[in-house]
Amino acid sequence: MNFTETTIVDGTLCLLGCFSLVTWSVILLKAGENALNRYRNHRVVQQFKGKPLVVTLSGYATEAEKNQTSQASRVLLVGTQTYAKSQQHPGNLMQQHTTWHELIERALRQQLQQEKALMDSGLGWLASIGSTAPFIGLFGTVWGIRHALKDISIQGNASLEVVAGPIGEALIATALGIAVAIPAVLGYNFFLRQNRQQLASLEHVGNDFLRSCIENDLITHTPEQAHVPTAI
Repeated sequence: MNFTETTIVDGTLCLLGCFSLVTWSVILLKAGENALNRYRNHRVVQQFKGKPLVVTLSGYATEAEKNQTSQASRVLLVGTQTYAKSQQHPGNLMQQHTTWHELIERALRQQLQQEKALMDSGLGWLASIGSTAPFIGLFGTVWGIRHALKDISIQGNASLEVVAGPIGEALIATALGIAVAIPAVLGYNFFLRQNRQQLASLEHVGNDFLRSCIENDLITHTPEQAHVPTAI
């Protein structure tokens, strides 16, 4: 294979073009996914805002079973399934309820980690492209300048007219590498910040559900505990 100046530089430009296509595809897909998740989660949260405790718990279960497309519904589904198991084994010991509450919290955290992994999917492409594209462009530039200087030495003429043209063409690869890297880095940082905010919102949903479970157990079992005689 003859790795001429045109082959290497053109291959570098084609690779950077593919990187640019991947970058903007990921950015557009993640933007649509992020907006859709925010809309769905907002609808779920607004359904239970300001509702009584009993209505809230039953609404959590209904919404989780009915709609599993939103992140908040999937978090609630895991919580309601674990809480339903605790109701199948009723007990009067507060320690038993505390253990179930810890299990619910762990189930919620595990689901939150799964949602975080889904939100972060695709961002690795942006990080890799943002960090490597400038160096790939620089490689194309160095290779083009090398061949340009070689041709100049063969001609024996180092005038500005002879040097400027080939070197200027070689610098295009570096400029394109930077142009590809900038949106990749900006997109990565933007979606990383958006994912952190969205994860914090999901944590609020999980905390509200866990608080509702604890309040319901306290209201349900505290009267039974009140009749236990105390030692004199």
